[in-house]
Amino acid sequence: MKRAAILFTILVTAAIADGATLALRPLSHPFAIRTVEQGAGFTVDLPIVGSVRGVSTSFFTSLDIANNSPQTTGVEFLFTPADGSAPRSGLLATLNGFDTLHIDGFLQTLASSGLIPPNAVNNSFGTLLLTFTNPSFRTGGEASVIARIFSPAPGGGTYGLAYRARPLETNGPHSLASSISGGNDVVSNAGIENLGIDDRGNVVTDPVTVRLSFLDPGSGTVVGTQPSFTLASGQVIQINDIFRQFQLPAGQSLLMFVDETSGAAQIRGYVVVKDITTNDGAFVFMQESNNSTF
Repeated sequence: MKRAAILFTILVTAAIADGATLALRPLSHPFAIRTVEQGAGFTVDLPIVGSVRGVSTSFFTSLDIANNSPQTTGVEFLFTPADGSAPRSGLLATLNGFDTLHIDGFLQTLASSGLIPPNAVNNSFGTLLLTFTNPSFRTGGEASVIARIFSPAPGGGTYGLAYRARPLETNGPHSLASSISGGNDVVSNAGIENLGIDDRGNVVTDPVTVRLSFLDPGSGTVVGTQPSFTLASGQVIQINDIFRQFQLPAGQSLLMFVDETSGAAQIRGYVVVKDITTNDGAFVFMQESNNSTF
């Protein structure tokens, strides 16, 4: 899948209290990925944003975007759906110095602008890249983004989990590792993302293939199956209930390794450990390595 600019004609502007104005506009140029080492602005990665309505629980994604510098910056976006449909891109906002922007439901915003079909809001997720375009932004700390994936709680309020977007870099990860747990009313889910750039920061449109391996630290042996997945450029896949899917011994903590076996793009991954009674989850990025670790 190419990270191409998808121009659109609908303009959506909404006032956000005590912060910047959300203003979706088409780009006059292709969306550009910028790594922190290359300077001239930088791009941050949000590996999972979505809006999913289940039988008993619905999940939404809010964004909090902050300009931590005294200088103005544009914020451009590229949303790549996990279902393989075309990416959507545009200008999200212009932040003044020390400015903020809150978006309560990112996919709902895309739907209201006509960028995705209204019914896609009921069951859609994917990856999101945001580029801060100020050319003096070079360290990756001049701006920041927090995504919160949340659900309505019985009796009012919400519960959820949050994570901070991470800048894209040169010489990035091609291997991932994490501990996972299963059994005792806990399940582990994992997401794996093709970042769509190589180690020099160039856009890569070819897919990558990754292999999962599960190691029992007690015996030092590989358990379960070793499945492989192929991801298009910019694509994320989420694997739910890893222990059940891959016939892993329940009630244990295992080590999971994700190794890139073909392709040149960087990868990234996360694990969510979830209580199946309350749906409460904990999010953590997987440990990253430049080279294969398993």
